[in-house]
Amino acid sequence: MNILFISELIPNDTYASQVIFYRHLSRLASEGHNIHVICDQNSYNRRIKDLPLDFKLHVIPNRKFYYPPYRPSGILQWLRFYLLYQEYIKKIIREFTIERLIGVVNGNFLSPFTAYIQQKTKIPLFSFFHDDTIEISLGADVKPTIANTVKILRTSNTVFIASDSFKQNWPLFSHKFKLLFPIPSAQKKSVEHKIRATSISVGYSGTFYAETLPFFVKFCECLKDLNASLTIIGNNTNIDYLSKNFENVNTLPLFSTSEESNGFLFENCDLGMIIYPEEVSQMPWIKTCFPSKFIQFCSIGLPTIIVAPKDSAVGKWCIDNNWPLYLDKISATAITKLFEQVLFTEELVKQIVHVKNNIFDAEKIHAQFVNAILP
Repeated sequence: MNILFISELIPNDTYASQVIFYRHLSRLASEGHNIHVICDQNSYNRRIKDLPLDFKLHVIPNRKFYYPPYRPSGILQWLRFYLLYQEYIKKIIREFTIERLIGVVNGNFLSPFTAYIQQKTKIPLFSFFHDDTIEISLGADVKPTIANTVKILRTSNTVFIASDSFKQNWPLFSHKFKLLFPIPSAQKKSVEHKIRATSISVGYSGTFYAETLPFFVKFCECLKDLNASLTIIGNNTNIDYLSKNFENVNTLPLFSTSEESNGFLFENCDLGMIIYPEEVSQMPWIKTCFPSKFIQFCSIGLPTIIVAPKDSAVGKWCIDNNWPLYLDKISATAITKLFEQVLFTEELVKQIVHVKNNIFDAEKIHAQFVNAILP
Protein backbone atom coordinates (compact mmCIF):
# COMPACT_ATOMS: atom_id res chain seq x y z
CA MET A 1 0.00 0.00 0.00
CA ASN A 2 1.15 3.57 -0.71
CA ILE A 3 0.91 5.74 2.41
CA LEU A 4 1.42 9.51 2.70
CA PHE A 5 2.45 11.01 6.06
CA ILE A 6 2.06 14.80 6.37
CA SER A 7 3.52 16.88 9.21
CA GLU A 8 6.12 19.45 10.23
CA LEU A 9 7.23 16.73 12.68
CA ILE A 10 9.42 14.69 10.34
CA PRO A 11 9.57 11.08 11.58
CA ASN A 12 13.12 10.21 12.60
CA ASP A 13 14.91 8.09 15.16
CA THR A 14 15.63 10.78 17.74
CA TYR A 15 13.42 12.07 20.57
CA ALA A 16 9.90 13.38 21.19
CA SER A 17 6.88 12.59 19.01
CA GLN A 18 8.93 12.18 15.83
CA VAL A 19 10.40 8.88 17.03
CA ILE A 20 6.91 7.47 17.69
CA PHE A 21 5.85 8.13 14.10
CA TYR A 22 9.20 6.84 12.83
CA ARG A 23 8.77 3.50 14.59
CA HIS A 24 5.34 2.87 13.13
CA LEU A 25 6.27 4.00 9.63
CA SER A 26 9.53 2.02 9.66
CA ARG A 27 7.62 -1.10 10.58
CA LEU A 28 5.13 -0.43 7.78
CA ALA A 29 8.04 -0.03 5.35
CA SER A 30 9.59 -3.31 6.52
CA GLU A 31 6.20 -4.97 5.98
CA GLY A 32 6.28 -3.97 2.31
CA HIS A 33 4.38 -0.70 2.26
CA ASN A 34 5.65 2.40 0.45
CA ILE A 35 5.97 5.36 2.80
CA HIS A 36 5.95 8.95 1.53
CA VAL A 37 6.50 11.94 3.82
CA ILE A 38 5.50 15.53 3.12
CA CYS A 39 7.14 18.27 5.18
CA ASP A 40 7.75 21.98 4.70
CA GLN A 41 11.08 23.58 3.79
CA ASN A 42 11.68 25.09 7.23
CA SER A 43 11.18 21.75 8.98
CA TYR A 44 13.43 20.07 6.44
CA ASN A 45 16.20 22.60 7.07
CA ARG A 46 15.97 22.06 10.85
CA ARG A 47 16.16 18.29 10.53
CA ILE A 48 18.49 17.86 7.57
CA LYS A 49 21.15 16.09 9.68
CA ASP A 50 18.89 13.26 10.85
CA LEU A 51 16.34 12.78 8.08
CA PRO A 52 14.90 9.27 7.58
CA LEU A 53 16.48 7.17 4.86
CA ASP A 54 13.75 4.57 4.44
CA PHE A 55 10.96 6.94 3.33
CA LYS A 56 10.42 9.00 0.19
CA LEU A 57 10.61 12.63 1.33
CA HIS A 58 8.72 15.43 -0.45
CA VAL A 59 9.56 18.99 0.61
CA ILE A 60 7.09 21.78 -0.11
CA PRO A 61 8.20 25.45 0.01
CA ASN A 62 7.24 27.80 2.81
CA ARG A 63 7.20 30.68 0.38
CA LYS A 64 7.57 31.68 -3.25
CA PHE A 65 7.63 35.19 -4.64
CA TYR A 66 3.99 34.97 -5.77
CA TYR A 67 2.68 33.35 -2.55
CA PRO A 68 0.59 35.65 -0.39
CA PRO A 69 1.44 35.81 3.33
CA TYR A 70 0.27 32.71 5.17
CA ARG A 71 -2.40 33.11 7.85
CA PRO A 72 -3.80 30.33 10.07
CA SER A 73 -7.35 31.07 8.93
CA GLY A 74 -9.42 32.74 6.25
CA ILE A 75 -8.86 33.32 2.55
CA LEU A 76 -5.05 33.58 2.80
CA GLN A 77 -4.85 30.11 4.37
CA TRP A 78 -7.18 28.68 1.72
CA LEU A 79 -5.20 30.29 -1.11
CA ARG A 80 -1.90 28.87 0.16
CA PHE A 81 -3.44 25.41 0.47
CA TYR A 82 -4.90 25.66 -3.02
CA LEU A 83 -1.53 26.59 -4.55
CA LEU A 84 0.39 23.87 -2.69
CA TYR A 85 -2.17 21.25 -3.62
CA GLN A 86 -2.22 22.18 -7.30
CA GLU A 87 1.58 22.51 -7.62
CA TYR A 88 2.76 19.57 -5.50
CA ILE A 89 0.24 17.34 -3.77
CA LYS A 90 -1.96 16.43 -6.73
CA LYS A 91 1.06 15.14 -8.64
CA ILE A 92 2.36 13.12 -5.68
CA ILE A 93 -0.99 11.47 -5.04
CA ARG A 94 -1.49 10.56 -8.70
CA GLU A 95 2.07 9.47 -9.46
CA PHE A 96 2.38 7.22 -6.41
CA THR A 97 -1.28 6.14 -6.14
CA ILE A 98 -1.61 7.19 -2.49
CA GLU A 99 -4.18 5.04 -0.66
CA ARG A 100 -3.89 6.26 2.94
CA LEU A 101 -3.15 9.61 4.58
CA ILE A 102 -1.57 9.86 8.03
CA GLY A 103 -1.56 13.22 9.80
CA VAL A 104 -0.62 14.76 13.12
CA VAL A 105 -2.87 17.12 15.07
CA ASN A 106 -0.22 19.76 15.64
CA GLY A 107 0.16 23.42 14.72
CA ASN A 108 -1.62 25.70 12.27
CA PHE A 109 -0.06 24.81 8.93
CA LEU A 110 0.38 21.20 7.78
CA SER A 111 -2.24 19.90 10.18
CA PRO A 112 -5.15 21.83 8.59
CA PHE A 113 -3.49 21.33 5.19
CA THR A 114 -3.81 17.58 5.77
CA ALA A 115 -7.54 18.12 6.30
CA TYR A 116 -7.67 20.12 3.05
CA ILE A 117 -5.94 17.29 1.15
CA GLN A 118 -8.40 14.74 2.56
CA GLN A 119 -11.36 16.86 1.50
CA LYS A 120 -9.97 17.23 -2.04
CA THR A 121 -9.03 13.56 -2.50
CA LYS A 122 -11.43 11.67 -0.17
CA ILE A 123 -8.50 9.38 0.73
CA PRO A 124 -8.97 7.90 4.26
CA LEU A 125 -7.10 9.93 6.89
CA PHE A 126 -5.72 8.62 10.18
CA SER A 127 -4.27 11.12 12.65
CA PHE A 128 -2.09 11.07 15.75
CA PHE A 129 -3.15 13.33 18.64
CA HIS A 130 -0.36 13.26 21.25
CA ASP A 131 -0.31 16.84 22.55
CA ASP A 132 -3.53 18.79 22.96
CA THR A 133 -3.20 21.87 20.78
CA ILE A 134 -5.08 24.07 23.26
CA GLU A 135 -3.08 23.02 26.32
CA ILE A 136 0.26 23.76 24.66
CA SER A 137 -0.85 27.14 23.25
CA LEU A 138 -0.18 29.05 26.46
CA GLY A 139 -0.63 32.80 26.14
CA ALA A 140 -1.51 32.59 22.45
CA ASP A 141 -4.72 33.28 20.59
CA VAL A 142 -6.28 29.81 20.62
CA LYS A 143 -9.18 30.54 18.25
CA PRO A 144 -7.24 29.69 15.05
CA THR A 145 -5.73 26.66 16.79
CA ILE A 146 -9.15 25.37 17.82
CA ALA A 147 -10.49 25.91 14.31
CA ASN A 148 -7.56 24.12 12.68
CA THR A 149 -7.75 21.25 15.17
CA VAL A 150 -11.43 20.84 14.38
CA LYS A 151 -10.61 20.68 10.66
CA ILE A 152 -8.31 17.67 10.97
CA LEU A 153 -10.43 15.94 13.60
CA ARG A 154 -13.52 16.30 11.43
CA THR A 155 -11.86 14.84 8.33
CA SER A 156 -10.04 11.98 10.10
CA ASN A 157 -11.47 8.48 9.97
CA THR A 158 -9.66 7.55 13.19
CA VAL A 159 -7.68 9.67 15.65
CA PHE A 160 -5.03 7.90 17.73
CA ILE A 161 -4.94 9.46 21.20
CA ALA A 162 -2.24 8.96 23.82
CA SER A 163 -4.70 9.01 26.73
CA ASP A 164 -8.45 8.89 27.30
CA SER A 165 -8.36 12.44 28.67
CA PHE A 166 -8.56 13.74 25.09
CA LYS A 167 -12.19 12.60 25.05
CA GLN A 168 -13.01 15.09 27.81
CA ASN A 169 -11.45 17.97 25.89
CA TRP A 170 -12.98 17.09 22.51
CA PRO A 171 -16.26 15.25 23.21
CA LEU A 172 -17.68 16.05 19.76
CA PHE A 173 -15.06 13.79 18.15
CA SER A 174 -14.65 11.18 20.90
CA HIS A 175 -16.35 8.54 18.73
CA LYS A 176 -13.34 8.76 16.38
CA PHE A 177 -10.75 8.44 19.13
CA LYS A 178 -8.80 5.24 19.62
CA LEU A 179 -6.36 4.85 22.50
CA LEU A 180 -2.91 3.97 21.17
CA PHE A 181 -0.01 4.25 23.57
CA PRO A 182 3.29 5.63 22.18
CA ILE A 183 5.18 2.68 20.74
CA PRO A 184 8.57 1.86 22.33
CA SER A 185 11.59 0.77 20.35
CA ALA A 186 11.76 -2.96 19.64
CA GLN A 187 13.89 -4.81 22.16
CA LYS A 188 16.38 -7.24 20.64
CA LYS A 189 16.39 -9.40 23.75
CA SER A 190 14.55 -9.71 27.01
CA VAL A 191 16.32 -8.32 30.04
CA GLU A 192 16.05 -8.71 33.78
CA HIS A 193 16.86 -5.67 35.84
CA LYS A 194 18.33 -5.97 39.33
CA ILE A 195 18.34 -3.23 41.93
CA ARG A 196 21.47 -2.91 44.02
CA ALA A 197 21.11 -3.12 47.78
CA THR A 198 23.02 0.09 48.49
CA SER A 199 23.67 3.48 46.90
CA ILE A 200 20.66 3.52 44.60
CA SER A 201 21.04 5.42 41.31
CA VAL A 202 18.05 7.07 39.58
CA GLY A 203 18.10 8.05 35.89
CA TYR A 204 16.26 10.49 33.62
CA SER A 205 16.64 11.30 29.91
CA GLY A 206 14.96 13.60 27.42
CA THR A 207 13.35 17.03 27.52
CA PHE A 208 13.76 18.90 30.80
CA TYR A 209 10.94 21.40 31.30
CA ALA A 210 11.50 24.58 33.32
CA GLU A 211 8.17 23.97 35.07
CA THR A 212 9.58 20.80 36.65
CA LEU A 213 12.80 22.32 38.04
CA PRO A 214 11.46 23.11 41.57
CA PHE A 215 10.25 19.53 41.88
CA PHE A 216 13.53 18.09 40.66
CA VAL A 217 15.21 20.17 43.37
CA LYS A 218 12.93 18.65 46.03
CA PHE A 219 13.57 15.19 44.63
CA CYS A 220 17.35 15.69 44.63
CA GLU A 221 17.24 16.84 48.25
CA CYS A 222 15.41 13.65 49.20
CA LEU A 223 17.87 11.49 47.25
CA LYS A 224 20.80 13.18 48.98
CA ASP A 225 19.41 12.27 52.40
CA LEU A 226 19.06 8.67 51.22
CA ASN A 227 22.60 8.51 49.82
CA ALA A 228 21.14 8.04 46.35
CA SER A 229 22.21 9.72 43.10
CA LEU A 230 20.51 11.08 39.98
CA THR A 231 21.85 10.82 36.43
CA ILE A 232 20.29 13.17 33.86
CA ILE A 233 20.81 12.89 30.11
CA GLY A 234 19.88 16.26 28.62
CA ASN A 235 21.25 19.61 27.54
CA ASN A 236 19.91 22.82 29.02
CA THR A 237 20.59 25.32 31.81
CA ASN A 238 18.09 23.75 34.19
CA ILE A 239 20.13 20.56 34.19
CA ASP A 240 23.30 22.57 34.78
CA TYR A 241 21.64 24.20 37.79
CA LEU A 242 21.04 20.81 39.40
CA SER A 243 24.56 19.52 38.77
CA LYS A 244 26.09 22.68 40.25
CA ASN A 245 23.94 22.59 43.39
CA PHE A 246 23.85 18.86 44.15
CA GLU A 247 26.89 16.62 44.40
CA ASN A 248 24.69 13.57 43.89
CA VAL A 249 23.56 14.74 40.41
CA ASN A 250 25.48 13.65 37.30
CA THR A 251 24.65 15.11 33.87
CA LEU A 252 25.40 13.89 30.36
CA PRO A 253 24.60 15.41 26.94
CA LEU A 254 21.84 13.89 24.85
CA PHE A 255 22.70 10.69 23.00
CA SER A 256 21.97 10.43 19.27
CA THR A 257 18.84 8.37 19.84
CA SER A 258 16.47 7.65 22.70
CA GLU A 259 17.33 3.97 22.40
CA GLU A 260 20.99 4.69 23.19
CA SER A 261 20.17 6.89 26.17
CA ASN A 262 17.72 4.36 27.58
CA GLY A 263 20.30 1.62 27.16
CA PHE A 264 22.79 3.69 29.15
CA LEU A 265 20.27 4.24 31.95
CA PHE A 266 19.49 0.53 32.05
CA GLU A 267 23.15 -0.37 32.41
CA ASN A 268 24.02 2.32 34.95
CA CYS A 269 20.89 3.11 36.98
CA ASP A 270 18.60 1.14 39.26
CA LEU A 271 15.51 3.23 38.58
CA GLY A 272 14.08 5.53 35.95
CA MET A 273 12.08 8.55 36.99
CA ILE A 274 9.56 11.03 35.57
CA ILE A 275 8.59 14.16 37.47
CA TYR A 276 5.78 16.59 36.73
CA PRO A 277 4.53 19.58 38.77
CA GLU A 278 2.14 18.84 41.62
CA GLU A 279 -0.75 20.68 39.90
CA VAL A 280 -1.93 20.22 36.30
CA SER A 281 -2.37 24.00 36.03
CA GLN A 282 1.41 24.39 36.29
CA MET A 283 1.94 22.32 33.14
CA PRO A 284 -1.47 22.04 31.41
CA TRP A 285 -0.58 19.56 28.69
CA ILE A 286 0.09 16.75 31.20
CA LYS A 287 -3.68 16.44 31.53
CA THR A 288 -3.71 14.58 28.21
CA CYS A 289 -0.07 13.90 27.27
CA PHE A 290 1.24 10.45 28.17
CA PRO A 291 5.05 10.27 28.65
CA SER A 292 6.54 7.97 26.03
CA LYS A 293 9.73 7.65 28.07
CA PHE A 294 7.75 5.83 30.76
CA ILE A 295 6.69 3.25 28.19
CA GLN A 296 10.26 2.99 26.95
CA PHE A 297 11.61 2.47 30.47
CA CYS A 298 9.03 -0.26 31.08
CA SER A 299 9.89 -1.96 27.79
CA ILE A 300 13.52 -2.40 28.85
CA GLY A 301 12.52 -3.52 32.34
CA LEU A 302 13.69 -0.40 34.17
CA PRO A 303 11.54 0.26 37.29
CA THR A 304 10.30 3.85 37.06
CA ILE A 305 9.21 6.32 39.71
CA ILE A 306 6.32 8.51 38.56
CA VAL A 307 5.61 11.81 40.30
CA ALA A 308 2.51 13.43 38.81
CA PRO A 309 -0.86 14.91 39.83
CA LYS A 310 -3.73 12.48 40.24
CA ASP A 311 -5.67 14.20 37.46
CA SER A 312 -2.83 14.03 34.92
CA ALA A 313 -2.96 11.37 32.21
CA VAL A 314 -0.11 9.33 33.66
CA GLY A 315 -1.35 9.90 37.23
CA LYS A 316 -4.73 8.42 36.32
CA TRP A 317 -2.99 5.49 34.63
CA CYS A 318 -0.85 4.81 37.70
CA ILE A 319 -3.90 4.84 39.96
CA ASP A 320 -5.98 2.65 37.64
CA ASN A 321 -3.13 0.15 37.23
CA ASN A 322 -1.89 0.23 40.85
CA TRP A 323 1.60 1.30 39.81
CA PRO A 324 3.70 0.71 42.95
CA LEU A 325 6.24 3.46 42.23
CA TYR A 326 3.70 6.28 41.92
CA LEU A 327 3.65 9.46 44.04
CA ASP A 328 1.37 12.45 43.55
CA LYS A 329 3.63 14.68 45.68
CA ILE A 330 7.29 14.66 46.63
CA SER A 331 8.25 14.24 50.26
CA ALA A 332 11.17 12.67 52.09
CA THR A 333 8.78 10.39 53.95
CA ALA A 334 7.06 9.13 50.81
CA ILE A 335 10.30 8.49 48.92
CA THR A 336 11.92 6.79 51.91
CA LYS A 337 8.89 4.53 52.28
CA LEU A 338 8.94 3.77 48.57
CA PHE A 339 12.61 2.81 48.69
CA GLU A 340 12.20 0.65 51.79
CA GLN A 341 8.91 -1.10 51.11
CA VAL A 342 8.54 -1.34 47.33
CA LEU A 343 11.85 -1.69 45.53
CA PHE A 344 12.79 -5.18 46.59
CA THR A 345 9.39 -6.88 46.36
CA GLU A 346 8.38 -9.63 43.97
CA GLU A 347 5.18 -7.71 43.36
CA LEU A 348 7.10 -4.90 41.68
CA VAL A 349 8.89 -7.33 39.39
CA LYS A 350 5.61 -8.99 38.42
CA GLN A 351 3.99 -5.62 37.73
CA ILE A 352 6.81 -4.51 35.44
CA VAL A 353 6.74 -7.80 33.52
CA HIS A 354 2.96 -7.58 33.14
CA VAL A 355 3.02 -4.00 31.87
CA LYS A 356 5.93 -4.67 29.55
CA ASN A 357 4.40 -7.79 27.97
CA ASN A 358 0.73 -6.85 27.90
CA ILE A 359 0.14 -3.07 27.89
CA PHE A 360 3.29 -1.50 26.44
CA ASP A 361 4.43 -4.26 24.10
CA ALA A 362 5.69 -2.78 20.82
CA GLU A 363 4.34 -5.61 18.67
CA LYS A 364 0.85 -5.33 20.14
CA ILE A 365 0.76 -1.52 19.88
CA HIS A 366 1.82 -1.61 16.24
CA ALA A 367 -0.70 -4.35 15.48
CA GLN A 368 -3.46 -2.12 16.87
CA PHE A 369 -2.27 0.69 14.60
CA VAL A 370 -2.11 -1.52 11.49
CA ASN A 371 -5.51 -3.08 12.11
CA ALA A 372 -7.01 0.42 12.28
CA ILE A 373 -5.51 1.87 9.11
CA LEU A 374 -5.41 -1.11 6.76
CA PRO A 375 -8.38 -3.05 5.31
